[in-house]
Amino acid sequence: MTEVDQAEKGDGRLVPELTEEEKKQLEKEREEAKKTSTYPTAPEFPLADRVRELGLDAPLESAEFYEDLKTKPTTFYKDMKELPDYVAKNTYQFEILTELLDKACQGFEIWDEHVERNIKFGHRVVLEARLLHLIESKFDIIERICAEFDKLKGDQHGVNNEREFLRYEIRHCDLMFTEIHESFLKSYLDMEW
Repeated sequence: MTEVDQAEKGDGRLVPELTEEEKKQLEKEREEAKKTSTYPTAPEFPLADRVRELGLDAPLESAEFYEDLKTKPTTFYKDMKELPDYVAKNTYQFEILTELLDKACQGFEIWDEHVERNIKFGHRVVLEARLLHLIESKFDIIERICAEFDKLKGDQHGVNNEREFLRYEIRHCDLMFTEIHESFLKSYLDMEW
């Protein structure tokens, strides 16, 4: 049926219906798409091969230890949204906490930028350890502040001091990330650092 015939019959579709053969082909393609993964394959890192080669991928702790880690809640901050306004108004700290959290997460971007570069294993281990330590220390600060959230209730001077401390931590994070990033680049270029 032509487009003119379809228009005369009142059928407003411009695309004609699929033939039986086209329907079978479409169904076959859909089944094929279901079988294949749409996720990109993870790149193989030389470091991962070396870790397996040296047997360093074996668990260091008992299975119970790792099971206990899995039970830790990942929703630590979800209960914070239920704070009443009269508490949150006097101790409004989240915007500076999220700035610190955002800054700490930039460490993952640095790692992502250098992960595929050809860097000596010793250099990589030291720099990635520094990066992880820095990220972890900032997360620890955020957890500590959230755990003691009500401590500064009504103490505006204490809240201001804490905000100043967090601003310092953000600047410190910037400085350390710059240093680690430069060290990654120097290692890649085979320069001393």
